[in-house]
Amino acid sequence: MPKRIGNLMPVMTDREFIRRCMFDHAKKRMRDPTTLPALMHADACIDQAVHWVINGDWTPSAPIHTQHYEHSNGKLRDIDYVPYWPDGVMHWVLIDSIYDKVVPKLDPYCVAGIKGRGPHAAAKRVQYWVKTDYAGTKYGAELDIHHNFPESDHDFIKYGYRQLIKDRYWLRMADAVVDSFPNGLQIGYVTSHWYQNLAMTAFDRYVRGLDGVKHYYRYVDNIHLYGPNKRKLHRALQAAMDWLAAAGYVTNTSWQVYRTDYIDADGNHKGRAIDGLGFVIYRDHMILRKRTTRRLMRLCLKIKRRGGKPTPRQARQAACRVGQLKHADEHRFRVKHVDGVVRYKNIRRVITNG
Repeated sequence: MPKRIGNLMPVMTDREFIRRCMFDHAKKRMRDPTTLPALMHADACIDQAVHWVINGDWTPSAPIHTQHYEHSNGKLRDIDYVPYWPDGVMHWVLIDSIYDKVVPKLDPYCVAGIKGRGPHAAAKRVQYWVKTDYAGTKYGAELDIHHNFPESDHDFIKYGYRQLIKDRYWLRMADAVVDSFPNGLQIGYVTSHWYQNLAMTAFDRYVRGLDGVKHYYRYVDNIHLYGPNKRKLHRALQAAMDWLAAAGYVTNTSWQVYRTDYIDADGNHKGRAIDGLGFVIYRDHMILRKRTTRRLMRLCLKIKRRGGKPTPRQARQAACRVGQLKHADEHRFRVKHVDGVVRYKNIRRVITNG
């Protein structure tokens, strides 16, 4: 077990640290009615935050519930969020106070929510594994946790972050956030994925050490294993499911072990490409998922019908989707469907003025 993190109170009660937390994370919360008043009275808010950290009498606010429909996968998600002040600021005090110390203790391929460890970087790494370690990526295994956040056990989450952090002031505030809702972790809280990553660190170490697992990464609740032996990979996947069951998680029945993509003597692709992190990864190239390319094609057609002048919403969507192309081998697709229709300068101008 790694050495636990302590002595966090000097950081959490530092006035300049709290001020940075307030102003750095206020940019995306300017529509919140509590943001401007808190920034205008920053000194008083900082004094109150210091008092809460020292005395431990902060009571989290009730979450604000909403629903969000994700067009990418057709799911209607229940989202809960908190007002910027005081809960949003206190959440960021919790996370920023441990960020630099706890990230090196996490698994190097614990993806999402960490700077430099997004899906694009992880996809590039998986592509590197596939290209340079043919035997180690001969077979792949995938596993998904069912309703990961809503069904997380509070005792397991608390035990998990206590394996890495021992500062009683931090733990007191973290427990208050976890206990502020009856079951699981709330989707929408900035603390939720951090609590999950801290609690799953032991699982990452366990799976990485299983016999037959050569490469491994976890993208929130999506678990991917690669190895040279199919039988050993089956046993490793069963061991991972048993570990999760003991922690109170339910795994989806869609788990699978498969032969990854390879090129036969005739130069044809056999097996199955790795589908994850927003990309489809073959032995010698990487492309976007089919549904992603279709959405980009439809967007380009809409912009073309407007004479190449996108709306602010379309410009933001185009900037996001075209930016994905540079991470994949999609030159012909870009020349055929994107170039001449979506121009970066036009997108930038519309976003800036819109």
